Amino acid sequence: MSLLRGLADALGNRFGVEIFRREGTGDWIEKRFVGQLLSALQVDCVFDVGANRGQHGEFLRRAGYRGLILSFEPGITPYQELEATARRDGNWHTFNMALGQVDGTLPMNVMKIDVFSSFRAPSEDEDASLSADNQVERVVDVPVARLEGLFDDLATKHAFRRPFLKMDTQGYDLEVLRGAGAATGRFVGLSSEIAIRRLYKDSPSMLDSIAAIVDSGFSFVNLVPVHPDRVLNPLELNSYAVRNDLAE
Repeated sequence: MSLLRGLADALGNRFGVEIFRREGTGDWIEKRFVGQLLSALQVDCVFDVGANRGQHGEFLRRAGYRGLILSFEPGITPYQELEATARRDGNWHTFNMALGQVDGTLPMNVMKIDVFSSFRAPSEDEDASLSADNQVERVVDVPVARLEGLFDDLATKHAFRRPFLKMDTQGYDLEVLRGAGAATGRFVGLSSEIAIRRLYKDSPSMLDSIAAIVDSGFSFVNLVPVHPDRVLNPLELNSYAVRNDLAE
């Protein structure tokens, strides 16, 4: 991010306006909300699970969040860009791995457009509008770890107290959540990409995702379309939830 753009974004966040228009400004409402949410929760660390090239980390910075980011991305090519972006930031650390329900190694489908890469196989049963991009080009084995097993060491090393969990793993978010185990209750809030129409086989339905998050002890505070331009068929929602004791 250039110095001029950084100053412009800081002013925009301060006064609630967008100083520079840029491609993809449809996220400005979500950006405003996320900045307010992380501030209200006093978040000092965001676990960015399914980071790809660092798009969400950059979104967080545009939203005004200046705290620690821990990004997890198993794909080799996107991870290289993620690592370079994080290195320039200084308060952003990266891990070339996936998070899931079990420790080990799993085959990951690398799609034609790698933001769609997933442990799940693509499906056209509920929507085929993205099938040209969401198709398997190759399969690679990647390391997977349980978040519960990593949490204490990361908390000791980085001294965070109020972490937030963001998940965007293309149909695998609930596996990440299950792998958090006892550490789940230590997150003040979470974000998960929820499918309205599923793009992957065996991925959870919208109702299943909502129920799992509620059962984990969180209350929903917002749902935002991932593709705001797709008014009649938004496909997916970015959901935001806070721990029950904080919501009350």
